[in-house]
Formats: sequence, structure tokens, C-alpha cells
Amino acid sequence: MTSTYRTALVVALIAGAFISRSEAAGSSASLALLNQRYEKRHAQFAAAMEELAAKAEKTSAPEVSAAIRRLIPTLAEQTLDVDNLPRHVRKELPASLPEAERQRRSQLHHIRSDYAKDLCTLSRRALNAEHVSLAFHLVREVAFHDPDHRLARQLLGYVRHNDDWVTPFEQSMLRRGFVWHDKFGWLPQKYVERYEQGQRFYRGRWLTAAQEAAQRHDFNKAWEIESDHFLIKTNQSLERGVALSVALEHFHRFFRREFAAVFDSPEQMRQLFTARNAHGRGRAQRHKVHYYQSREEFEFRLREKQPGIEASNGLYLPADRTAYFFYNPDNFESNLETLFHEVTHQLLSESQLKLIEVGQHANFWLIEGIACYLESFEIDKDGTISVGDPRHVRLHWARERRLKENFYIPLSRFTRMGIAGFRPSIGNELLLKRYSQATGLTHFFLHYEDGLYRDALIKHLSQIYSPQARIRENPQPLDELTGVSFAELDRQYLSYLTEMQSVLDTQAAARQQ
Repeated sequence: MTSTYRTALVVALIAGAFISRSEAAGSSASLALLNQRYEKRHAQFAAAMEELAAKAEKTSAPEVSAAIRRLIPTLAEQTLDVDNLPRHVRKELPASLPEAERQRRSQLHHIRSDYAKDLCTLSRRALNAEHVSLAFHLVREVAFHDPDHRLARQLLGYVRHNDDWVTPFEQSMLRRGFVWHDKFGWLPQKYVERYEQGQRFYRGRWLTAAQEAAQRHDFNKAWEIESDHFLIKTNQSLERGVALSVALEHFHRFFRREFAAVFDSPEQMRQLFTARNAHGRGRAQRHKVHYYQSREEFEFRLREKQPGIEASNGLYLPADRTAYFFYNPDNFESNLETLFHEVTHQLLSESQLKLIEVGQHANFWLIEGIACYLESFEIDKDGTISVGDPRHVRLHWARERRLKENFYIPLSRFTRMGIAGFRPSIGNELLLKRYSQATGLTHFFLHYEDGLYRDALIKHLSQIYSPQARIRENPQPLDELTGVSFAELDRQYLSYLTEMQSVLDTQAAARQQ
């Protein structure tokens, strides 16, 4: 999972989320002007940082110089995890620090904080021009360079708790005397030692872990693991529920970051820019997830709700506002992929307060395509997040069916398919082929030419899930949003998959040598 090609795609995905070429080259003159202002201000910032790095080099501090230079690239080019913000509030420099080091650190702080202040102003201008994605991603860069910028922190869902930046949910747990345990989740601090010794507190008394598990076997008494955005109920194990909770919070952070325009209208973002409303994100209703201990229980509990449940590995029911899964000990990786697929449907569906119908008459391909694409979401052992690996099984079959089987429905017809037309009444193989094409096209629109069509696709997705029926039922077609005919997009897609396969073949041959 470390190939150059995969890394390039991941970088392209993140880069496209910032200022894509499709936006800058489009009809919006205001966006082009914002782009110019950003580039000019970043050039000034880069020059000041380079000057500081050069001074450090002259004073025999090469490691300091290198560290300063790593902070210079734009957000889209950063190799650092810009969302991994420091938890603690910045402290005053110690009095014992040598004067030269004190001056250098102080100068670095002022250069970055001044830059962050100007980016915050630019973000407001982007929002006023209704460029929501740009406004949100500029806020991320503000927080990266000035982690104690109160408004940026609030916009990203943090509040200050003593000398720490935490989420509103974390703050509420800390105030109640709870602490986070990587294995058991949130626990009263006084319980930690006994939990680590194998004891469990349940219904007012202490039990062994085995005794508690025997009672929790009944789903009505299952564990409930609450986090910032999810409420997981499971009778598999507390530990598994906590692990899923952590994975889903990582997924949620990625999803909200990359698809900000789907969740926040310009008006919502303007409300968030006011101090009294900026922390409102943390009060959102949690997404419910039920995770059963076995497939058998999954099928038993959902048989009446969903005909044909036996063929499913997971399910999201909008009417229940609940995602349903089960523990699969033989293939836990596939288990996670299904989880990300269905939670994608959940996050998009629950981006609105009331239940709305989507994809009924057209554009159903993207509803499934984005969920299939996000099955490739991965968290490496070092915490690095990636998505869109071309070797993922979904992308493998997208290439197989287009390049070898020559299966392809032209975009002009494919995009007009609603749910009934997309899902044939007979022929499961045909449905699988359509899912493969939907996945491949989603990857194409997100990654082609360094994200050339990325913003067009996200705008299309936001319109499909718009709370306004007139927009939701008549979203702008992708040929209009991209400024490219469907026929040309068809041709580019074929070329894109052909090139992807060629690169993968070359890499495979190199590994065999």
C-alpha cells in the first residue's frame, strides 16, 4: 500500500479539495481572484519563512532550518498531517531559553500567526462569495499555522478546556471525571485500574469480564459506546465497539473535510463564523450504529425490515436512521469496508434533519459510486489516512469490466438512471457491472488530472442531497458543471483507466524482477 501511484492519487485527492483547477478555470471570477490573493500572500509567507530558515542554517542549526522549511508548502502540498493539531495551548517561552533561540521561535510564531490572520480574512471573503469548500479548507490552514486561533478551532469543532483544545463531547466527559482509555473507551477515572485487572462495572456492581459478556450477549443489554458523532450499540465486545468508534471518528473527520460543501451551505458556514454559533457542530445528533455479534443475529433482527437480507453484509436504513452490521471473524477487513460503505450513505442521508428521497429518477450511480469508492478508506498503523488505492478490488473490477469486458453505459444515459433503472429486476451480474462503472467513474471525477473535475462532482453530490427539493430534483448535469461534453468525458474515462492499468502492470513487472 505504499506505491508511488497510490501516493500520487492520495495527494491529488487532498490537493483537489483545496483550490482545484476546475474552480479556478471556471466562470467564477471571484474564485480566480481569491486564488490570486492566496498565491500572493503565500509567496510572501514563503519568502519570510525561507529567510528565517537561512538564518538558522548559518547558526549551525540544520535540523531547525529543515523543520522551518517543512512548514512552507501550501496546504495541498503538505506532507505533514495538518489536521493533527496540538492538544495543548501554546505556552510562554521558558526564561531559561537562550536569547538567539527565543528570538527565532518568537519570529517563527509571528510569521505564522500573521499569515493565519490574513488567511482567516480570505476565508471570510471566500464564504461571502459562497465558495464553501475553499472557506473551510482555508480555515484548516489557519489552524495549522496558528493552533490557538480561537475561531478556526471553533469552526473545526473544538472548545478550550483549561489548557487543552478538546471537542465539546470530550469536554463534557472530562467535566464528569471520565478519562479516555484506548481499549475501553471513556471510563470514570476511578474505574481504570479495575478494568485493566479484568473487572467490569455493570448495573451497580462489579463483575468479571466473562460475567458481563454473558449478560451483554442479549442485544437489549448490549454495550453502548458514545463518541463525538456516533452511538455504537454492540453485543460483540466492548473492545470491538471502541475500536469501531475510533475508526468511524477518523472516517467522519475525513468525510466532513473532503465533502464540506455537502454539509454546510454558505448560510450555515456564516453562522458558524460567529463566535456564539461556531461550536454548534458538536451538538449534532449522533449517528446510530448497531453491530451484532454474528451474521445469524444480523439476519434474524433485520429479516422483516429488509427482504433478501441474507445476501447483505451490512445495511443502512434511512427510515431508522441506523446502520446495521455484524462481526465477521473470517474477514474483518471486508467487514470494515462494508462499514465505511453504509456509513457513507448514513452521513449523506443524515446531512439533512428530515428524511429525503434521493436518486429516485436520476443520478443514482453517484449515490452508490461514492459509497463503493470510500470502501477503500484505510488507516495505516502510523495513523496515515488514505483512500482511492487503484489496487482495491472495486477499482480492479472497474478496469476489468471497462477494458477487458468492454462493458460501459455512456454517461449521457448512465446519469439519467434512477434507482429503479439502475437496479435491474433480474440479473445480479448486470447490477455488479453497474456498481463497478459507478465506482470507476467516481474515482475518475475525483482524481483525473489532479482533481480537475473534483469540485464539479462534489457540487453535483451536494445538489443531489440538497434540502431544497427544486435543487435536489434538478441538479446541474456533470457536462454543464465540468464544461465538458459527456462524449468527451467518456473518452477521458477510458484513457484514465487505460493509463492506470499500464502503471499497475509496470509496477507488478518491476516487483517480479
